Amino acid sequence: METPTSPAGGMALARARQLFFEEGAAPGGLVHDAVWRSWQRCAAHGHRSGEAMVFNQVRRAALDALLEQNRQLITAAEPAMRRLAASMSGTGYGLILTDSAGLCVAAHGPIASCGNALRQALRPGVDLSEQAVGTNAMCAAMVEARPIGIFGAEHYFAQNQGFQCVAAPIFNPDGELAGAIDITRDTPGPQLGALSMMLDCAAAIESALLLQQPAHTVIGLHWHGGAAERFGQALLAFGADGEVLALNSAARRLLGVGAARAGLRFRDLFLGDYGGLLAVLTAAHPAQLTLQSGLRIYAQARTPARGASVRAPAVAAAPGPARQAASPRPPGVEFGDPAVRQALGRAVRAVNAGLPVMILGETGTGKEVAARALHAASACAAGPFVAINCGAIPRELIEGELFGYADGAFTGARRGGAKGRLEEANGGTLFLDEIGDMPLDLQTRLLRVLESREVTRLGESAPRKLAIQLLSATHQDLEALVGAQRFRGDLYYRLSGMALTLPPLRERGDLGALIDTILEAEGIDAARLGVDARSALERHAWPGNARELRTALRFARAMSDEGEPILREHLPATVVAALAAPAPAASAIPETPETPETPETPETPELQPPRDPVVKPLKELERDSIADALAGAGGNITAAARRLGISRATLHRRLQRVAQPPPSGAASAGAG
Repeated sequence: METPTSPAGGMALARARQLFFEEGAAPGGLVHDAVWRSWQRCAAHGHRSGEAMVFNQVRRAALDALLEQNRQLITAAEPAMRRLAASMSGTGYGLILTDSAGLCVAAHGPIASCGNALRQALRPGVDLSEQAVGTNAMCAAMVEARPIGIFGAEHYFAQNQGFQCVAAPIFNPDGELAGAIDITRDTPGPQLGALSMMLDCAAAIESALLLQQPAHTVIGLHWHGGAAERFGQALLAFGADGEVLALNSAARRLLGVGAARAGLRFRDLFLGDYGGLLAVLTAAHPAQLTLQSGLRIYAQARTPARGASVRAPAVAAAPGPARQAASPRPPGVEFGDPAVRQALGRAVRAVNAGLPVMILGETGTGKEVAARALHAASACAAGPFVAINCGAIPRELIEGELFGYADGAFTGARRGGAKGRLEEANGGTLFLDEIGDMPLDLQTRLLRVLESREVTRLGESAPRKLAIQLLSATHQDLEALVGAQRFRGDLYYRLSGMALTLPPLRERGDLGALIDTILEAEGIDAARLGVDARSALERHAWPGNARELRTALRFARAMSDEGEPILREHLPATVVAALAAPAPAASAIPETPETPETPETPETPELQPPRDPVVKPLKELERDSIADALAGAGGNITAAARRLGISRATLHRRLQRVAQPPPSGAASAGAG
C-alpha cells in the first residue's frame, strides 16, 4: 500500500486539481490515492476549493470538557511531543495532537514565529476535521490508518496550500483509534526524516498509553536478547492470571493479533506457563519465550507508569482489622518453599500496616522480585514502584538522584531542576537495594526524610510532602556494620520494621520445581533434562543462587544439540566440578560483612576453571563418558549412543569434537 510521504510533481498535481475541481473527473493516478479519497470526502461535505475557511476554536466550557475527556492521551503524549519539539528546533515545524474526531488537544513548537494561519491552527480546541478545514495529514492518517504526508496543493482548500504536513495515527491499547500526531510548517522544503519521526513519536505515545492501563504485569517483547529499544517496542499487559489486558500496535503486528482480544490469555500466545515467566522476569535480564508458532522471542519487565493502577490479584483477608489483609502468595514470586510463602504472607501484612520491610538474602536470591511482589499485593499497588541500587550510583550523583535538585543547584544541572527518586515514588513504593552501600552522610538525610515524611531538593529550602511505602534490601549484615560504625543504628531500626529473609537456593525445598519453572521460561522442554543432569543441578550448592541456576541452564542448552537430551556433561564445569567437593556451610547472610560481595551484574554463560585442580575439565569428562559408554557397549556405536541417550549421528559429532576416534574394534553403523 502506497504511503504518501512526498508531494506529487508540480505539473501532475496542477493537472489533477484541474481534472477534479474544474472538470469533475478522476485525477487518474496524478495524485496519491489517499489524497484523492480525501478530496472526494471534502466534496461530499459540499465544500468548494476556493471558498474561505477559518480555524474555529470551541467555546471555553467545551474546551475544558474536551481536554478532560482526552486527559490520558494528552498525558501520554506530552513527553514524546517535548522530545520531538526539541529535535525539530529551528525547522519551523509546529506539533499538533488531535483526538479521533480531529480536534486539536495539544500543540508544541515555535508557535509565536509561525505565520498567522498556522498560529490559528496550533490552538487546543481548534476543529481540524476534514469537514471543517478540508484535506490535512491528521485526518487522512486516521482514515487510512497509516502515516500520511499532505503537501502544498494536495490540501483541498486553496487557502491551505502553503502548509507542509506529515502525520501518523495513534491507537489505544484496545486497538481503537485514539487520535493523531502531526507536524506542520508553512514554509516549503525537504521532508527528510519527518515520516520516521512521526512513527517513533506515535509508537512512544501508544506505549505510554498502555503503561497507564491497569495491569498486574507489563512485558516488552523483542527478537534479540540484548537491550530492547523503548521506541516502537511491542508491549503486552497481563492480569494476575495471565489474561491479556492490553497490547500496543507493535505487539499486534508482531503477534498477528487483531483488535478483538476477548478471552485471550498468555497460553494462547506462548508455550509454557505464565507463572513460570513471572519467576524469572526482570527489567535487566531478558527471559526467552516461545511463541505458539515455535519462534523464540525475548521478554523484559516494564513498569506501569506513575498513576496507573496495578491490577493485583485478590488479597485474602486475615482475621483482624482490614488493614492487616494478607496474601498467602504475593504475585510474581514463584517460591514453592512453604516457609518462604509463609514469610511473604507476613511481609504483606507488615506492608499493609505501614511498616518498612527489609529484605535479606544472598546475591541472586530474588530480593527485587520479592519487593515487586510485595508492592503489587499492597495497598500501594496503584502507585509507582521505584527501585534504586544504592551501590550502583556514583557517590557524587546519589544525593541528586535520591532527593532531586533545583534549577541551577550545581554545574550541569538540568534546566528547571529535576525530581528525585523519593518524589517519583510518592504514592507508591520506594525500594532501596543494597542499602548497606549508602554513604553515612546520606543515611542522615534519608533518616530525616523518613521521620518527617518530607523531602527537600538540593538548592531548595521548601520541603515537599511524601507518602511512600519503604522497602530495602541488602546481602550484608547491617547489625555488624552498625557495630563497626559504618551504618547508622537509628536508620537501621527505622528500616527494619520487619526483616524478610530469603534463603539461598541450597536451603530451599522447591529446587526441582524452580528448575522446571526456569526451563519453561527459557523455552527448554523439561523432558530434555536427563536424570544425571537434574541430579547434578539439585546437588550443586549454587553460590550465585537463582541467577547462577538460570545461567547454567542456558549454558547447557547451548552445549547440547537441538532436540537431544541435556546431560550432565553439558552443564558448566563449575557445576560438575563442585560435585567432587564438599558443599559449603549454609548461611543466609555472609558472616563477614566487612568484605562485601561484588555488586550484582548480569552473568553470561562462561566456563570457569575448576577450583579443585584434580577435577578434570569438561572436555575430558565428556571424552571419558563416551569412552565408558563404548567400552560398556563392546565398541558398538549404536549401543553406546543408546547408553548416552543420544543419536548415533550426535555421538559421531561428539567423537570428532573431543578428538576421540572410535576404538579399532568399534562395530559398523548397522551393528547391534
